[in-house]
Amino acid sequence: MRHPDTPNPHLLKRVHLEQMQQAAQRILDYTAGMDFTEFAADGRTQDAVRYNLHQFGLIAATLHKSAREELTELDWRSILDLPDLVSRLHFGIQDEILWDLIQRTLPYWLVVLEETLGPPPAP
Repeated sequence: MRHPDTPNPHLLKRVHLEQMQQAAQRILDYTAGMDFTEFAADGRTQDAVRYNLHQFGLIAATLHKSAREELTELDWRSILDLPDLVSRLHFGIQDEILWDLIQRTLPYWLVVLEETLGPPPAP
């Protein structure tokens, strides 16, 4: 039996997935209406995107392995590598890599998270 002070692992899973969803949505909100040239010239937006990608990966790493195994639609290896990738991408000509991730990969991850979470639980 779980100790009363130990958080419910199913609740923690939902909280972590919601946090990942929020980070992904923020990135898409920050870059909405931008094209690549605007993104490449906007250091603040790039910093915000990097921060949220880093958070996305760190939050994913806190999920129990069994929770990640339930969501086979997500490329967990790539997600777990995000913090390291983002820190390396901070230097050099990586705008194209970030932009491709924002335009092609992140929207798919967000759809998977939204479908997994469904509507918010009733209070």
